Amino acid sequence: MDTGSQHQPMQGRGPAPRPGSPEDERGHRPGTQHPYARARLNTLVTRIEEALRSGDRGLQSQLVLQSAALLTKRWSRLAPPEKPAFDALLLTLCGQIDTAARTAFAEQLADLRLGPPRTSQALARDRSARVAAPLLSRCTSLGTDILADIAASAAQAQRLSITARPVLPAGLTDCLIRHGDGPVAARLLENGGACFSEAGFSGLIAHSARSEAVTLRLATRADLPLAHRPALLELTRARAIDALRHDVGSDRFSMDDLLSQARQTLARPLTETRLARFDASADFVRRRFENAKPNPAQLERWANLNRIEDVLATIALRTGLPLAVTVATFDAPKPATMAALLRGLDHPWSLLKALLSQRYGEDMPIVSVNEAYELHRRLSPLAARRLIRFAALPLRVAAFPQDMDEPPPLLDRP
Repeated sequence: MDTGSQHQPMQGRGPAPRPGSPEDERGHRPGTQHPYARARLNTLVTRIEEALRSGDRGLQSQLVLQSAALLTKRWSRLAPPEKPAFDALLLTLCGQIDTAARTAFAEQLADLRLGPPRTSQALARDRSARVAAPLLSRCTSLGTDILADIAASAAQAQRLSITARPVLPAGLTDCLIRHGDGPVAARLLENGGACFSEAGFSGLIAHSARSEAVTLRLATRADLPLAHRPALLELTRARAIDALRHDVGSDRFSMDDLLSQARQTLARPLTETRLARFDASADFVRRRFENAKPNPAQLERWANLNRIEDVLATIALRTGLPLAVTVATFDAPKPATMAALLRGLDHPWSLLKALLSQRYGEDMPIVSVNEAYELHRRLSPLAARRLIRFAALPLRVAAFPQDMDEPPPLLDRP
């Protein structure tokens, strides 16, 4: 915080702007302020000035905590010539108050269209990421050059806050990619308002080599240049092979065959007539599991009752795959890819067995079913997820999104 600025006594605490005056900083046209409200604001400013002169930091913090909204309103209703002095007062005050008070005031300033510039910038550079977050994530008073400077010099928590802004121009994302870590890159890719330059995409490719979460998010961006897609597919394939080699080695399973079979299975076409049978189940499952996680035992009961549509709609919901892809996997001649889907969800063999029984009936192919059992038994959930992710990537789908490496929360706990 900049604590070196000395506040100046406020001059001319006159009436609020008349109706028809320019819009205030929240985009509204202020009306005539009630004399009582104006007097209350003036009294508050007087008390703050007295607290500053006395050096009573506890009182200063208490006043801000209780009156952050009033201070913001005061700024919005000041005439332009009075604003610099009030900005200086707020800047000095923010240099004295505690973290809780600064956080409360930053929350109020963040929504101003044109807030006090010196105070806003000082709070955006605050040593506490919790104080800076509201301003960094949504304050329109902060220019791109200021944000880029903070992105280059601040900690990762502040960079993560900047990635939440609704609009991020390419110059700013370049800076965040250059100075940020994998979680920063992953959050940028989740932001539909983030724009990327060619240099930015190249930097994201570099992050992808170190982060599977970045790889999957980047591969599903519609604005990714086609020239970068082969590199991401190869990264995903290499991760799948590494996990498969650890779990199944070369015993009875060819890794290339598994990858090829999964990719072909997920790409199988499905007729509209076949898919239409699942519309009601998809809607039912979305509502049924809106606030609850599906239970494998429940899915097994549904499978044994031949409620296959509900089971497959639930699997699609949990894996993040399109319903058509999940149905095509169930309909495939060989069950290995379905075994990998369920293993990726860490669902038991008994559920897979129930599904295969409904799929094949009395004509269940023993050899294929035994291979599915062995694959389900030997694959780890991670290897199964990476196998399916490789197969789904050409469809621009990130499978098992809930199990990707999660970026950390925007702020550390206090």
